[in-house]
Amino acid sequence: MSHADRGRGRSNAALVVTVRTDDLEGDDPLAGVRRQRRYEEAAFAASGSDYRAPAQNLLAFPGEGTGPVTASCSPGVTEADPATLLPPFVTEGIRSALPRFDRRLRGFVTREAVLVGVESRTSAPLRILGVDDGQSVSHPGLFPAGDGSGYAGGIVSSAVDGLRVAEQVVHAGRA
Repeated sequence: MSHADRGRGRSNAALVVTVRTDDLEGDDPLAGVRRQRRYEEAAFAASGSDYRAPAQNLLAFPGEGTGPVTASCSPGVTEADPATLLPPFVTEGIRSALPRFDRRLRGFVTREAVLVGVESRTSAPLRILGVDDGQSVSHPGLFPAGDGSGYAGGIVSSAVDGLRVAEQVVHAGRA
């Protein structure tokens, strides 16, 4: 949980698009890491290589209007079109989701809303294979858990996964 000041005039949300293994180049287990790095480098360059975040007004993104491009992140933002930073399936996924978001959450798409940055991952870009007893297939004694295993999808599922793996570790010690 963040203890950041929540009294500001902005909220923070992420728009997530699924990246499947079919979307990656080749069968290399590190293909997701390479793709992540490519997105992050493109975002860094687009923002002037000075750690400002690339940003675009949410109405400008689908070509439905304009508005201010401001954000509270430090050291600031630089206007940049996400479509120049991300592959078409990602930008098309976001564009197609926006009307649905706005129908369910009236006011989500407004003149004041801004897309900021490139969130390059929501979970581990690599999965560690395990067997029924929870141990790594390739490294017995290693019990992959939580987001680092590549299977948990968030904070709560990572915590639950950690509890499950702790039980497996205890059971393996008794065997």
